[in-house]
Amino acid sequence: MSHGMPFTPDIEQTAIAIAYHNRRMIADDVCPRIPVGKRTFQYRTYDKAERMTIPNTRVGRKSAINQVEFTTEEGSASCEDHGLSDVVPNSDIKEAPHNYNPLHHATEGISDLMLLAREVRVAELFKDPTNYGYHYELGKGGLKFLDDDNLDILQFFQELIDDMLVTPNHMTLPRKILTKLRSCKHVIKAYNGSLGDSGLVPIGFIQDTLGIDKVHVGEAWVNTAKKGETPNFIEAWGNDHISLTRSDPLASANNGRMTFAFTAQFGDRISGRRDVAAGLDGAIEVMVGEKVKELSIAKDYGMILTNLLTP
Repeated sequence: MSHGMPFTPDIEQTAIAIAYHNRRMIADDVCPRIPVGKRTFQYRTYDKAERMTIPNTRVGRKSAINQVEFTTEEGSASCEDHGLSDVVPNSDIKEAPHNYNPLHHATEGISDLMLLAREVRVAELFKDPTNYGYHYELGKGGLKFLDDDNLDILQFFQELIDDMLVTPNHMTLPRKILTKLRSCKHVIKAYNGSLGDSGLVPIGFIQDTLGIDKVHVGEAWVNTAKKGETPNFIEAWGNDHISLTRSDPLASANNGRMTFAFTAQFGDRISGRRDVAAGLDGAIEVMVGEKVKELSIAKDYGMILTNLLTP
């Protein structure tokens, strides 16, 4: 067989690809996967004004009851193909140690890179201020926001949250920003009382104080250099923002329940193999792929704070 032939699905490799999970990735937590029945799908949003405008509820003795109507707006999107492959020489397979399977190793490595690529896509979605209904640039006028000893940061955050139409239940931030937040003097004093202003506050204290269900910490690093160049590692989630979003675990592409972001997934992650010409003994090409589309659909369900450290 050649590169022009299709991959043959492999049950064992597919099981590895589906089960493989890099615990340092948060994409599936902040932009959960939702199955869709077709590659091209519709999703629904509703007019928030309809749910917050109170009609006349008074009913006369012989009058008709006032009727209301809830409308939805349909959007359309298509799942995109994402995949990678690796070529494993047959000689490597024949000479592999008893407890080592080169094909399984390739499947795991490809799956890891697939997850990292998805992590970057979701991070870019969450870092984009245009996806949010509320955007505050905080580090202006030479002020480093998180280093301002005169600002009660948690109270400041809570006042911003109070102005949102929908209360957020998720916080997403890079590791560096979390460390700065946990070490802010006002935050430490709020946790310790008057017993000191140094150290690191537990994440749970910040979460409980702000009424957040879950804090998601972006820790992934990615190499932006091209192959052959000196590696250049950067934080996939950046290092200078915080997002507060509302996530509904019951939301789907067609039930009208609003959530800040979701990932439409058509079918399962798959893995396959095919014989290819390589070297004297030939080789097996291993593939891992999936059909997904990451979407942000409800701007008013999110707030982003940027330039927290920018002087």
